[in-house]
Amino acid sequence: MAVGLVLEGGGMRGVYTAGVLDELMMNKVSFPSVYAVSAGACCALSYVSGQYERNKEIFYKYVTDDRYVSVRNLRQTGSLFGFDFIFGELFHELNPFDEEAFRSSNVRLMVGATDLLTGGAAFFGREDMDEHFLPVQASSSLPFLSNIITIDGRPYLDGGIAAPVPYERSICDGNLKNVVVLTRDYSFRKRPGLDYPRAFIKTLYRDYPAFIDTLQARTDVYNHELVFIRRQEAMGNMVVIRPSSPINISRYEKNSKTLMEIYRMGRRDTRAKLAAVQNMLEQDK
Repeated sequence: MAVGLVLEGGGMRGVYTAGVLDELMMNKVSFPSVYAVSAGACCALSYVSGQYERNKEIFYKYVTDDRYVSVRNLRQTGSLFGFDFIFGELFHELNPFDEEAFRSSNVRLMVGATDLLTGGAAFFGREDMDEHFLPVQASSSLPFLSNIITIDGRPYLDGGIAAPVPYERSICDGNLKNVVVLTRDYSFRKRPGLDYPRAFIKTLYRDYPAFIDTLQARTDVYNHELVFIRRQEAMGNMVVIRPSSPINISRYEKNSKTLMEIYRMGRRDTRAKLAAVQNMLEQDK
């Protein structure tokens, strides 16, 4: 019975996930499969390539760069996040990604994006990653703040819309045990009424009615997932690493000091769950 690693998204809250993954790498903890969306997918790349603290450096040194995230990007390109920079100069020169190690890794990576035509989650493997890593870009493209990403003629956006915590795909793949990394604390519940009004959604995404339905259901889906995760955790089928304190930042936080405090919390919280994670993996052998 294999153990999957499941990573939630959350914009800049992904720095918590970066801390978790670095602590796992430092302790040589690996998984046969990783399932990730949005910021979790971005962090997963360096985990699969085995680049310890690469994500930390990105959050510390480069998210303050307007080329990474800014209103200027939104005005000039239609996307808040500068994917041309992130998967261009940053990816290849400033903080090089070890693509050779990534391509040759034994870890199976599945990145989730939301298919606008069906409203459902679509998952892409390592073999689907082109030179621009379009599936990861799609998974990280927020509605209203990003351009639609087209892959093989189909339109995609943020994977966290259809699959906020992509454990379902992991379970469907046969991973009845999972380590789940959340970027919200135990008390968090998404409150209804905070999503965009249906009239606005229907205007912007009028060509994608199934996607509109998925957007409108997002709050209920996410809260249902949290209930399921709690039950699985209580049954011993999931080890959940979640923030020990609420992370009260926006998706676009750029204060390096604040981000590093969250990163360190991710490492601390992982150390507290490390024995449970290792025990679950040992049982799999």
